[in-house]
Amino acid sequence: MSTEVNGAGTQRSLLLLELRAKEFIEKEHMLKKGDFVVAAVSGGCDSTALLHILCALSTELDLHIMCAHVNHNLRGKESDGDESFVLKMCKNLGVPCRVLSAPVAEYAAEHRLSTEEAGRQIRYDFFEHCAEKFGENAKIATAHSLSDCAETFIFNAARGTGLSGLCGIPKKRKNIIRPLIGFTRAELEEYCAQKGVCFVTDSTNLTDEYARNKIRHNVIPTLREINPAFERSLFHIENLLAEARDFISDSAKTALAQARLGGGYSAKALAALPNAVKSAAAVLIFEEFGFAADYNRVRSLCEGFSGGDFQWELAKNEYLCKKDGSIFKRVKLPDAEKMNETPFAEGRITLSNGENLLIELLPHELFKNSYKFKKYSLKDAFDYDTIQNVAFFRSRKEGDKADIHGGTKTLKKLFNEAKIPPHLRDGVAVLADDAGVLWIEGLGAARRGRITEKTKTVAVVKRESLQT
Repeated sequence: MSTEVNGAGTQRSLLLLELRAKEFIEKEHMLKKGDFVVAAVSGGCDSTALLHILCALSTELDLHIMCAHVNHNLRGKESDGDESFVLKMCKNLGVPCRVLSAPVAEYAAEHRLSTEEAGRQIRYDFFEHCAEKFGENAKIATAHSLSDCAETFIFNAARGTGLSGLCGIPKKRKNIIRPLIGFTRAELEEYCAQKGVCFVTDSTNLTDEYARNKIRHNVIPTLREINPAFERSLFHIENLLAEARDFISDSAKTALAQARLGGGYSAKALAALPNAVKSAAAVLIFEEFGFAADYNRVRSLCEGFSGGDFQWELAKNEYLCKKDGSIFKRVKLPDAEKMNETPFAEGRITLSNGENLLIELLPHELFKNSYKFKKYSLKDAFDYDTIQNVAFFRSRKEGDKADIHGGTKTLKKLFNEAKIPPHLRDGVAVLADDAGVLWIEGLGAARRGRITEKTKTVAVVKRESLQT
């Protein structure tokens, strides 16, 4: 009789936990009937409980479940044993399983990451790959628990994180859902015990080698002595912080939209924001421009909103700038290749930078008739007979001058007036002879080479790529 009572009590306890999971999934709109779900399963207690709970709910929710397991190859035979365990469990449950054997240690060394971060990147890439097989609406379910949230909070607080780091692990993010985030690890262990479900234990979790293990073994137990419901209390705090973060983030997005100036933002408008919103706006600016946003950078930018002009190189040839009251990103493009001297000649000639010029010599009358039909531009032509001795195409040189229009000016000033970007100037073809600059690509001929009624032969120069 006692056995029957205990059995009934166990059954009610199992059903109650599964019902709580179902209510949480529905409340947070994690899944809907007919969804495809990739369950991330390591073989440990939490992920084993996740897979069994999803299977228990699969009929009622009409779920299509697949398991995904990553063998990190960090613990030799133990890692292989975890893989075998997961494959056997999935076979018994009738759940298809995909396994990735990943060289995590080599990946970490190659990308200069910790093994924990390398494993995380590889896992989520694999889970996304598995989900793609089910279509764009497939979900990825991970087994993060209330205990994981508490450990993450303490870990981030110890590192000196910002507000976002104190908001815990999100219940869902894009196509990733965490149905067990409202349960403690103790509750999930009790679920597995009552259901008679075995799981594997990662031996590295038993040591204090990693920071999270130190928190799990030493900090959390002490906090539970102060408050047995510590994890659940902290979960409520994280939710409140998340609401505050979302409010500040929304305010920052609104402020940025109002401060938009072309490709940048009004520094004056951003400087007037409350400090919390100002910091959030700074983070969003870094993210938009593709720069990392650490604490020091965010603080410097917030101060920079009301300071003087600046130009910070935050990536190779990429700058965050403030000028004329605007915050914007500037990318320094590679300089055009400088051209060596190439002799002038009729026909096609190849410059030293590999580009081709097409040169035609036309009688003046033919050129004028062609010009009427807009086949040529005066900027592409000059009086051929004004060449003195030998002429060469080349890039600009220090001291080059020409009387193109408005008197003799340096090429630097001519290029400035024509708004030719500095990084492109060495790619502008300059024709020079013994008397100096005769013709400049895009600007035309110097005064002595201009076409007049006395011109007999016209030289027309065009980039081959511009020919039709």
